[in-house]
Amino acid sequence: MADHYFRFKSYQMYHDAGVAVPVFSLRTENGFGVGEFFDLKKLADWANEAALGIIQILPINDTTANYSWTDSYPYAAVSVYALHPQYISIENLDFGLPKELVEEYQAEKIDLNVLDLIDYEKVISSKWKYLKAVFNTEKDKIYKDRNFKKFIKDNEEWLLPYSAFCVLRDKYKTPNFNEWKTHKKYIAGKISPFFSVKNKDYDDSMLHAWVQFQLHKQLKDAVDYIHRLGVSLKGDLPIGIYRHSVEAWTEPDLFGMDFQAGAPPDQFTEIGQNWEFPTYNWEAMKADNYRWWKNRFKALEQYFDAMRIDHILGFFRIWRMPISATQGILGYFYPAVPIVLDEFKARHIPFDVERYCKPFINNEILWKYFGEENFKALEFINQNADGTYQFKEEFNTQRKIANYFKDSPDDISGKLISLCANVLFLEEERNGETVYHPRFYAFKTESYQYLSDWEKESIYELYQDYFFKRQDYLWKTKAMEKLPVILNATDMLICGEDLGLVPDCVPEVMDELAIIALKVQRMPSGNIPFYNPKDAGYMNVVTASSHDSSTLRQWWKEDIGLTQVYFNQQLNQYGKAFDDLEPAIAEIIMKQHLYNDAMLAIFPIQEFFAIDEKVVNQDMTDERINNPAVFPHYWRYRMHLNIENLTNNLEFNQKISNWINESGRG
Repeated sequence: MADHYFRFKSYQMYHDAGVAVPVFSLRTENGFGVGEFFDLKKLADWANEAALGIIQILPINDTTANYSWTDSYPYAAVSVYALHPQYISIENLDFGLPKELVEEYQAEKIDLNVLDLIDYEKVISSKWKYLKAVFNTEKDKIYKDRNFKKFIKDNEEWLLPYSAFCVLRDKYKTPNFNEWKTHKKYIAGKISPFFSVKNKDYDDSMLHAWVQFQLHKQLKDAVDYIHRLGVSLKGDLPIGIYRHSVEAWTEPDLFGMDFQAGAPPDQFTEIGQNWEFPTYNWEAMKADNYRWWKNRFKALEQYFDAMRIDHILGFFRIWRMPISATQGILGYFYPAVPIVLDEFKARHIPFDVERYCKPFINNEILWKYFGEENFKALEFINQNADGTYQFKEEFNTQRKIANYFKDSPDDISGKLISLCANVLFLEEERNGETVYHPRFYAFKTESYQYLSDWEKESIYELYQDYFFKRQDYLWKTKAMEKLPVILNATDMLICGEDLGLVPDCVPEVMDELAIIALKVQRMPSGNIPFYNPKDAGYMNVVTASSHDSSTLRQWWKEDIGLTQVYFNQQLNQYGKAFDDLEPAIAEIIMKQHLYNDAMLAIFPIQEFFAIDEKVVNQDMTDERINNPAVFPHYWRYRMHLNIENLTNNLEFNQKISNWINESGRG
């Protein structure tokens, strides 16, 4: 790990400012339509000119599952070790392109680099075409390369399974190893021949290993350059793994493959989030002292000085859904202290599993969901003797409904899926006993509205107890079992993304373990409209927005009433708020985040653009990186300017540099 990292520890009151931008979003004069590891050097040049001391990026692991735009999702890696081939620079490989391809490459590069957004499929297809051409042409030299041989030896534990996985994924045209004709179950002895010269898949396996070698060299080269400028690099660790990944294939016992991880409803989406990742089997991980996590951190600290842990709440508890659900709303916390039957009895709640745990449907609810087209729903439900309805067995889960409409989407499918979530409690089988979890926002369901008043009151009290009282001790205990052991394995500065429904125990544990917390001004915890950066303590990162949110300019126009409150109360400005976020107002917001006690102030690059009318993107609709309410989402944001233009913009850089130095973050 970089020696310069110790500046984080050398000064008790170290302060810094930085920029957050995905590698894929970097645009350069000589680019190939997507940011590459080599472009981080140019970003560091600009950061240096603007007195920014830290660069934060999104996850950079390989997400290649189907070679389609859905692979653009950076949090669904097929390997927690392998780097993504989209970030490779063809022009900086150890060997040049075959002469007959140079003209084609140059023409393709020009076409891709003028695009406003990334064309993921064209970029990845083209890069593999050129990588294969170079590899096949220079294969004999590549196999004799001592450094390549050493890379294989040093990384064989993960590189061999990864290379074999890639070969099998491409051969059977799916990452879902359950559908492969061979090697469905990982057996190390049957995979090792993939690295044997006599094996028919040897060349293909070596291709993937060599691409990883080149990616490692290019990233290390960029990191060394960044460090020479005195700039630090902060990475991003996804909380989950992809369901059809190398790790799910090689170590399935470490994961809950029968479940899905996600997040409860929040400011992004009312139906919660379903990331479709398996959950972790923490007991199995604990049994070998969290080896899997330690190795993961060790791999990351080859490149990074600091690390953002995505959804750190997952180390306390995860939001878990059964495979039968498609929406996050049908999840529950795991681990959790559930509700047992005796609790219903103690509160005199007339518990009925059909009424409480199955979708409640009557004629009024049917009309509310489907209106005059409610006859269409009758194909999917049966009427009960009491006049209520229940889903037919072949349609009684969200997944069954979604699969039925998979090839012929229909307006009715979304309504049926929503109706499927009209339940009060979710069942869980635990040690031979059925226990229960209140559905999130159970008190907002149509099912709840048809209960008696005293029943509503009792269930609401039980709901409040479950979500806000009984879990804290359990979650703190679980976090303190694993986080100290895992974090002691690394010297990286650790930051935790602690947004969402944050239990009281989370800030306590983060403070105790010296994990830096995240404060986003418009995503406050507690019953306040905005977080004030001046209130930030030292162990915080403050920012105006995140990669999951709209940019400040977009947010400014989303809710005029809220913007007005922000303008008057948070920014202390008089009168009516401007229709658009003016550069002068963006400057005030920026300075709010710089002049405080927080260790780090890190801004998405789009917020820097907003401070200067000569630099700002005229089309703000292209500025957003991700919308968590839309899944799958196409992650294709690109800077509208070349980094070189920023580096040469002396007036722009001097303005930023002055603010940073005056705020004591220089």
